[in-house]
Amino acid sequence: MDQQHTDAHGRHRRRRAHPRAVALGLGLLLVAGAVVGSIFWLRDTASSEGTRAAGSSPPSSGMGHEMHPRTTTSSAAASSTTRVVTASAATPKLGAAVPVGKAPHHMALAPGGRFAYIADPELKAVIRFDTAREVPTRTIPIPEAPPQLVTFSPDGTRAYVSAYDKDFAADFVVVLDTGNDSRIDAWPVGRGPYALGTTLDGRLLYVPYYDENHLDVLNATSGARVDRIELPPSPHWVAFTSDRRFVYVTNHFSDVVSVLELGSDRVVATIPVGDGPHSLEISPDGTRLAVVNYISSDVSVIDPKTNTVVATVTGVGAGPQDVTYAPDGRHFYTANVDDGTIGVVDTRTGAVTARIRTGDSPTSVTVSPDGRRLFVTDFGDGTVRVLDAGP
Repeated sequence: MDQQHTDAHGRHRRRRAHPRAVALGLGLLLVAGAVVGSIFWLRDTASSEGTRAAGSSPPSSGMGHEMHPRTTTSSAAASSTTRVVTASAATPKLGAAVPVGKAPHHMALAPGGRFAYIADPELKAVIRFDTAREVPTRTIPIPEAPPQLVTFSPDGTRAYVSAYDKDFAADFVVVLDTGNDSRIDAWPVGRGPYALGTTLDGRLLYVPYYDENHLDVLNATSGARVDRIELPPSPHWVAFTSDRRFVYVTNHFSDVVSVLELGSDRVVATIPVGDGPHSLEISPDGTRLAVVNYISSDVSVIDPKTNTVVATVTGVGAGPQDVTYAPDGRHFYTANVDDGTIGVVDTRTGAVTARIRTGDSPTSVTVSPDGRRLFVTDFGDGTVRVLDAGP
């Protein structure tokens, strides 16, 4: 099934015939950002908190134990104090819509959550966003190509920006110094670098490509390529397990998730999921992965012990592009670009507890480390919508 992309909305589409036969508009992509939570499934008969949204349904299978709010320690780069995690609500409350740039595509929180970077391809810039004051504070030009997505190094001192134009004529990973919001370097790479990810030690950068059938592994300091891994068409998003053993990759035009063994970079498993897998997120205890499927508008939940889909959540919203967990593990959230909503899923039961209209074409959703606030990029509105996710 093909989805037509339009510049006016940050909507993704499927490639039509050959992996390289793509004509992208400037506003495609996005997604997701990477905050950890946890997900366990109880029996289908367990009750969910809140009211299930119309048309939603519980997952097809999967059981587990309920997660309780926990205390976490923030990144050493940001703070050495403990942070109490807020219990997540079944229905977050709408807050302010903050004007940010022209077309904010993807927002990533820096470790510790004091600030975020937002990729705005129409502005050709990355915008620094103060999360405490909820205002943009600085604009960092990206002259090489329109910036698409952002990820941070584990210590938060660097940001890596995927940047490319609609014809893949200019393709770069741009490196930023977060201490002074300056551009350090720009590395030419393959066609359509997508959602980048660093290994937990910060040494390596994994680069999936929208218009390639492989993923590159770069030295995160120099940009030198240290490996190339052949994958099914259009690897999109990467997520690393906390035990530093595996990396999971969504392959958007192949409807599978690939599992790579870190160190050898061998593909050790291929997991069929829904139609058009886009972003994915791993729970903090490593017991579940959530994968949003853009075309089939559902979420595949994977058990990494067996590398199988143990649940499918439907009714989250139309065209989900991004997924993130509440830090307490009670809910996860999806950004649904095609119907302007954020979906909220109870991780114990798989019930969709809310679909909240946030604005025009929400393309990414991230959550503060304490779990109290959600930040949603509304590409079509040129805003970041803030939601209160606490009780």
